[in-house]
Amino acid sequence: MKAGSSPSSEGHTLREMGRIVKPHGVMGELKVAPETDDPGRFQLLETIFVGADEASTSSFDILSVRLQPSRFGITVLLKLEGINSREAAESLNKLRVFASQDDLPQLDEGEYYLSDLIGLPVETVAGEVVGTVADVYDGAGHDLLVIQRTGGGKAMVPLVPEIVPKIDIDQAIIRIDPVDGLL
Repeated sequence: MKAGSSPSSEGHTLREMGRIVKPHGVMGELKVAPETDDPGRFQLLETIFVGADEASTSSFDILSVRLQPSRFGITVLLKLEGINSREAAESLNKLRVFASQDDLPQLDEGEYYLSDLIGLPVETVAGEVVGTVADVYDGAGHDLLVIQRTGGGKAMVPLVPEIVPKIDIDQAIIRIDPVDGLL
């Protein structure tokens, strides 16, 4: 464990991988809800960063990773160096889990990190400004964009190609083709 090290002091670009749901067992294992389309990516990592946000993380060496089917999909069970009891695991409860972008595989053409969508402007395919992406939720069948509407309020838009035909990270724009009643 490298307690107290933060991504800003070490120059890491962090990507959120999941959230600690609760301790698992009495030996310090952690149950993590993955926020990645491939929970197997956890098995590629040697170190993770845990904290309430990117600025307040501490790094931990990973001792083991197990993937466990659950009614919500796949749950990741992590054993971290220095976390050897249920009480120690409880001290990390509900915190976010990050990985250094350098430790993750390169993205293919057209792929993006969901966190890159936050803050992007959203407009309809007709050019009407809708608002900006405030958050991305992991829905049961697909992700949901939470859009902070320009005129106030929020809208939740399914992140599916039929409704979100264009995401251009380089041009910093998302275009949606909303069905009646969506907005």
